[in-house]
Amino acid sequence: MKGLPPHLVAERAARAAETVRRQPCPRCGADTLTARTPDRVAAVDVRTDPHPIDPATIPAGRMAWCLTGGQHAPQRLRWRDRWHAPHCTHPVLIDHVCPPQPVQGVLL
Repeated sequence: MKGLPPHLVAERAARAAETVRRQPCPRCGADTLTARTPDRVAAVDVRTDPHPIDPATIPAGRMAWCLTGGQHAPQRLRWRDRWHAPHCTHPVLIDHVCPPQPVQGVLL
C-alpha cells in the first residue's frame, strides 16, 4: 500500500496548521491559542490570549483576531480588519504578549 498523494498530504497539513489549538507559550508558559491564518496571500502564525475581550477595549498596539467557526466548522483565527469589524459577531481575541520578566539586580 502506498502513502497518500503529495497534494493530499499538503492539503491535510495546511488544514491542521489552520485549526485553532490550545498550547502553552514557549517563553512564559501562559495558556494561549495558536493557529495559522487561512489567508493564501500571506499566512501568519498567530498566538493569542485564550479569553475573548470586549471589542471596544482593544489595547493600542495590539492585533485583534476573530475566532470564527462553530459547531459544524473548525475554528479559525481571522484578522479583524476595518471592513470586518463593524459587522462582526465572533469572539474577539488579542495577540499574546508575555508579561515582563524580572531583571536580575546584580550579576555575579
